[in-house]
Amino acid sequence: MDKDTTLPGISSHVQQLYTTCKRTYLLYHNLEHTIQVVQHAGIIADHFSIDEHSRFVLLTAAWFHDTGQLTGDMMVHEETSVQFMKDFFYCKPIEQDTISAIAKCIMATKMPVTPTNLLEEIICDADTWHLGTKDFYRLDAMVWKELELRLHKNIENQVEKSLYFLESHRFYTSYCMGLLSAGKTKNIELLKTLL
Repeated sequence: MDKDTTLPGISSHVQQLYTTCKRTYLLYHNLEHTIQVVQHAGIIADHFSIDEHSRFVLLTAAWFHDTGQLTGDMMVHEETSVQFMKDFFYCKPIEQDTISAIAKCIMATKMPVTPTNLLEEIICDADTWHLGTKDFYRLDAMVWKELELRLHKNIENQVEKSLYFLESHRFYTSYCMGLLSAGKTKNIELLKTLL
């Protein structure tokens, strides 16, 4: 996937992080999820024909956006992800404005999300793409199981909480609204039948 960036080594570096800092409890926020977010961000970026620099910012943010999950602190994992990204670029030839733009994209994924530009909207939509797909149930179960493993307790009312999340969620790009909204509505209706 380095072909999607202008600076080689980003994808291999992040994959190495997930290999060397392996956390068995990361059933959802793992390398597979990261690769999916990168792929989906690329698909949305293609739709909007964003320029090469913006694509670099977006896909770099997508690669790093959940690396902070590897440290164990869920509440500040976006901030830690930004630090992982900055550490990677330390002493590399990159503009500070680019670093800041990548950091803003990563931070845009912090819940509750409040994207302020197209790149931030794209990464938010790429991060929650599964909500509008048939993979939702499988992945949602993994989210809850991961949370239980991390908190060392059972989580009650999972269906109600998932339903609330889906009903309060929105896609931001016109592309994802058109592509995924109907699927999300189906997932909402199916969740309601499980109450």
